[in-house]
Amino acid sequence: MLLSEQNSHTNSSKKTIRKVKLERTFRQRSNLYHNYYKRSGHYSFIGKNLLRVIVVISLFSLGAWAVTNYIVDLNTVMAYLTGNAPNWVIVSTLYISESTIGLAPPDLYIFWAKTLQSPYMMVLWLALASYIGGVTAYFIGNQLFKLPKIKHWVNVKFDEQFKIFKKYSGLFIIISALAPLPFSWVSIVSGVVKYPIGWYLLFALSRIVRFFVYAYFFFRVV
Repeated sequence: MLLSEQNSHTNSSKKTIRKVKLERTFRQRSNLYHNYYKRSGHYSFIGKNLLRVIVVISLFSLGAWAVTNYIVDLNTVMAYLTGNAPNWVIVSTLYISESTIGLAPPDLYIFWAKTLQSPYMMVLWLALASYIGGVTAYFIGNQLFKLPKIKHWVNVKFDEQFKIFKKYSGLFIIISALAPLPFSWVSIVSGVVKYPIGWYLLFALSRIVRFFVYAYFFFRVV
């Protein structure tokens, strides 16, 4: 009995020492990397290139806004669809949008869901369509990388910018999934730079969260 307690105490002590050692190593490594990036100017370099990526995404957003406001009247299109098409067709249009150019604002679909008998069930279908559309866009990006022109842009012409995007892809995926940013474009670029699919699938779940948060706000507040 005493021997068992002693072994248990010894194992507990070893685990505590190992944990402290790992934490100390992590802090030391963090300080080392921080000092290196500070001295070498990497922070400034990363900041500038990250800003360029944000500018490019913003330009895509501006282009999508211009198209939906001055070329295609989405309100008219949605009014026609909701009055003449079955529900599965309307959900399919969201999937197609999220897997390609992402011009259809999800908010319009959420407002439409509010008019149905089971609005939250439809929001679930819409969220899944958007999520699966993003996954499709990711694999489209994978295929685009096989094109010589795209491969040249990624590996040569905009090599540093794409490296920065890949490094912060998780952040971009979450932001684009939650905010009114082009989720499909971020998904495509994530596929182009071959961001790990497992991490993409995890971070992209934020898209489903967005639909329900927005739906709750639209249904209860607006």
